[in-house]
Amino acid sequence: MVDRGQKPIGIVMPLAAQQGGAEALLMNFLRHASGKHEYVCTFLEDGPLVAEVQALGFTASVFPATRISDPANCLMTIGRLTRWMTKSRLSAVLSWMPKAHLYSGPAAFLAKVAPLWFQHGIPAPSRINRTIAAIPANGILCCSLAAKVAQDAISPHRPTAVCYPGVSFAQRKPVAMAYARARVGLPLQVPIIGMIARLENWKGAHVFLEAARILAKTQSSMCFFIVGGSHPRDLAYADELNAQAAKFELGNRFLLAGQRPASEVPLWQAAADIIVHPVTGEEPFGMAIVEAMGMGKVVIASDAGGPREIIRPGLDGFLIPRGDASALAARIVQVLDNPEERSSVERGAIHRAEAFTVDAFVKRVDDLAEFFVPTTNR
Repeated sequence: MVDRGQKPIGIVMPLAAQQGGAEALLMNFLRHASGKHEYVCTFLEDGPLVAEVQALGFTASVFPATRISDPANCLMTIGRLTRWMTKSRLSAVLSWMPKAHLYSGPAAFLAKVAPLWFQHGIPAPSRINRTIAAIPANGILCCSLAAKVAQDAISPHRPTAVCYPGVSFAQRKPVAMAYARARVGLPLQVPIIGMIARLENWKGAHVFLEAARILAKTQSSMCFFIVGGSHPRDLAYADELNAQAAKFELGNRFLLAGQRPASEVPLWQAAADIIVHPVTGEEPFGMAIVEAMGMGKVVIASDAGGPREIIRPGLDGFLIPRGDASALAARIVQVLDNPEERSSVERGAIHRAEAFTVDAFVKRVDDLAEFFVPTTNR
C-alpha cells in the first residue's frame, strides 16, 4: 500500500518510443511497482510510451525538449519541470537516463527536490558525461558494478550504488523446443545457435557470424540465427552482415530474422540450443542474457562488463574473450558434445536468473530512493 503521508517520486524519461533496454526496464518497473511509493512520470518527447504508461494507471506528462544546445528550449523545459515538481509536491525525482538529468537536475535544485538518476551505460570520461556529473545529485543508480566503477571515475564524484536491472520472464513454464521451432519456422532435428540483439557493431554479431563460418566447416547440419533490428545509430551494419554471410556462403543456414514482436522473442530463445552474446564493447548489463538463462538456456557471452557479473563460468553459463570467434566456436562445440555438463548449466542458469527479477529490481529502487532522499523531503 502507498503511504499517503509520503510525497510522490517523479520519473523523468527523455525517450517515448522503444529503442533499447532502458525503455523496456521502465515499463517493467511500472508494471511491477510495489506500491510502497507513488510514482508520477514525465516524458521529454511525445510517443507511444506515454499512452502505455497512462494505460497502466500512472500520470504521464509531456514537456518536449529539443537539444541541450538550444538555450531557449532548455530553459523553458527546466521551467516546466520545476513547476511540475512543485505542483506535484515531489519528494524526489529520478531521471531514468543521464540525458534527463541535464534538465531535471537544475529543476530539482530550483524546486528543492532530491535529484537521483539512473546510469544505464558504462560512461566514458567525455565532456557530456562530465557535464552531467557536474549537476548535483543525491545518488546515481548504476546498472552494474562495471557501470559504477566507470561513473566513480568521473569528476565530480556523486554517491553511487549498484542497481541491477530486473527481467520479466515472459514464459514461466518451459516452452518445448520442437513447438518453438515449428512456430518460427526453424528445422526440428539440427543444432541451432541463436543471438538476440539489435544490430549494432559493438554487440558483436560479426563475431558470431565468423564463428558460424568456422563451425560450418565441420558441423554440416548446424544452423544459426540473429533476432534484432537495425539501430538508428548504425544503419549500415545490417547490410554489412548480409554481405558477410553471402561471402561465407552460409546460405539458409544463417538467418538474420530482423526485428520481431516482443511476444515472439521467447519462441526464438526456446528454439535455440545455445544463446550467444559476443559483444566487442562494454556491455553495461545484458538483459537478453538473463532472459535466456531464465528459459534454461546455456549462454556464451563475452568476459567483460555486465556479463561477467551475471554469469558464473561452468555453473550457469560460459564466458569467452571479447572478439574471439574461434573461442566462441570451440565453446559451442564443447557444450553440444557434453550433454551432462550442458544439463547442469541449464539448471544453474534458471536458478541464477532468479537473482535478477523485476520484483528484486523494484525493491532495490524503492530502498535506494529512501536511502538517498533526506527524511525532510518525504
